[in-house]
Amino acid sequence: MLIPLPIRCFANPQAFLASASAADWTDLLQQARSLGLTAQLRALFVRHSLFQQLPATVQRHCDWGWRYYQKQQASLFNELLQLEPCLAQASYPCVLLKGAAYQALGLAVSEGRLYSDIDLLVNRQQLNDCKAKLFFAGFFEPVMSAYDKHFYLELSHENPPLYHVKRGTAIDLHFALFPLAGQKKLATEQVFQHANPIAGSCLQTPSLSYLYIHAAIHFFWQEEQHKLVKDLIDLDLLCSELAGQQRLTQLLCDSEQFGALEPVVNTLLLVQRLFGREFPVDIAAILAHSSKRRTVARALVLAQLHFGIKARLAGALWYLRGYRHKMHWRALTRHVWVKSKLAWQQRSKKYTS
Repeated sequence: MLIPLPIRCFANPQAFLASASAADWTDLLQQARSLGLTAQLRALFVRHSLFQQLPATVQRHCDWGWRYYQKQQASLFNELLQLEPCLAQASYPCVLLKGAAYQALGLAVSEGRLYSDIDLLVNRQQLNDCKAKLFFAGFFEPVMSAYDKHFYLELSHENPPLYHVKRGTAIDLHFALFPLAGQKKLATEQVFQHANPIAGSCLQTPSLSYLYIHAAIHFFWQEEQHKLVKDLIDLDLLCSELAGQQRLTQLLCDSEQFGALEPVVNTLLLVQRLFGREFPVDIAAILAHSSKRRTVARALVLAQLHFGIKARLAGALWYLRGYRHKMHWRALTRHVWVKSKLAWQQRSKKYTS
């Protein structure tokens, strides 16, 4: 099986360094740049004490990417400091998710990882209160149609994106980890119960298990195709963190209680195959015999890592499958109808004006 260069590199950086040709380095840097992985490449080689052995040109590219990452990291930490005064007034937990949580915890997956917004989780009952606090702190919600507003609040898992009027920062305010229209019956309260406060802050972070669970859900139950390689690398780094802390058994228990054992089992199987990771015997046995194994879905992922007609067909099937997970068929049918109708009305207004 042909494995993409970034995955080969993250799976075994020492072996990659020993065997890479000049063409391999060129292809790797091009792919890393398109995926926003350049700074993470530098962090990878630094962690393995290999950075000084890289070709000089590769070092320069990695250093340029690292400088950009440092600016983003400083911007993120500054933004979190700006959020402290307004969210400190909240009497309920405000939990960072994804990239912001990785940074706050200083995980290996955060080293060099770029971000585009801040993901924050609150209980659905506190959503309006949290929005009000953010509004007074300078965040606003763009104007949208009544249907789009309904879609976000009743069918999705988050509020419409909020933007700061001066700084332009984007906040995705979540009240669940997966769209409600998917009818997955996930136990979101478990995330709050296992969250940990950040020292000296009003904010919290999910446990390491739930950080992996969220990443697995985002990967395996959604339709996105453009950053499969990047997401797989994130999952591998999180998995390595869990394995290093001997928490893989806890991960499987937490994912079953949460209702997301399927994405966790299958992403672990993908990590095992693509990155060559060896799990403890008991974990490997559970994965090998789990009723949540989805062979066809994993095959679609693997097919998309290549090029050609098979990859495009797999991508189309993955896209349809993702939407089927996110929305039950009645909600999906209505959504397609309403969005098509709104698009037609907008075109009609454009031509008649």
